[in-house]
Amino acid sequence: MSLKIFVTGTDTNIGKTYVATLLLHEFNQCGYSTLGIKPLASGCHYVEGKLYSDDALALQQASSIKLPYDQINPLAFQPAIAPHIAAAQIPINLSAALLKEKCHDALHHSADIHIIEGVGGWFNPLNETETMADFVTLMQFSTILVVGVRLGCLNHTLLTYQAIKQCKIPLLGWVANCIDPHMIAAEENIATLRHWLKSPCLGVVPYTQ
Repeated sequence: MSLKIFVTGTDTNIGKTYVATLLLHEFNQCGYSTLGIKPLASGCHYVEGKLYSDDALALQQASSIKLPYDQINPLAFQPAIAPHIAAAQIPINLSAALLKEKCHDALHHSADIHIIEGVGGWFNPLNETETMADFVTLMQFSTILVVGVRLGCLNHTLLTYQAIKQCKIPLLGWVANCIDPHMIAAEENIATLRHWLKSPCLGVVPYTQ
């Protein structure tokens, strides 16, 4: 078995990393070898002169296969801004081809399951003409959509779902991640998404602090 799954989301800060690490743990418990990758990250912090992403560190820790950090997160930027803007300040010319090149070693490392976490949402820009969707299309990853269950999630989810379908990318399913403990009618919103989305709901993650 060898499966590469791209984890995208309806927005930023909706729990992509949390869900990705849950997936890694579940596959680990089923006896599969796993490897989590964060190709691109901003908002990173310096430790002994080297940039680290908390998201990438979480993926590295949850993976059964332990690779050097640089292979898990080959492109790391300090400013907590859109990665293509952070890259332009260095400057680095981000592109789908560059991400493919930087992830080559990790993606070709033997593993039953590769979990690749995106950045921002489905159409997060890489440059003036490409988005993360172009990277996924280039690599032909299967995809899981993380839905941040909060006010506005219905529109965001349906738009993202249609965008993934238009790119002709296999959508394995979606995960409802309850990020707002005060949301009114959360269950009704999830039921609405079950009706509208033709891909299966893989799980509902309750709110955790």
